[in-house]
Amino acid sequence: MPPTQSETSELSASLALDMVGRAYLALALLYETAHPGEFEGIQQKIRAFVEDNFRIIQETGGRETLAAGTVEGAAHLVNSVLVEVENKIATMIRPSRYMQG
Repeated sequence: MPPTQSETSELSASLALDMVGRAYLALALLYETAHPGEFEGIQQKIRAFVEDNFRIIQETGGRETLAAGTVEGAAHLVNSVLVEVENKIATMIRPSRYMQG
């Protein structure tokens, strides 16, 4: 039995979020490599922005036009990406100040 349109849309959204998440992780690692120690502050601003937007979607009833659980699922996936980025950045080996110059 072929998947329903809702299932196909949900799968497409999950794949799109996964691709964006991987791209974000790559950019975050590149930024942290070029500017050691600076990404943490930026990550906090990005996290606050994302959380605010999900809160606005939920408060304005955006979930009524979406399949049940879509907003919650997307919020969970995005939060997972942000946590993964934080963990990867935290475990990066940064050169000491002595080695930097």
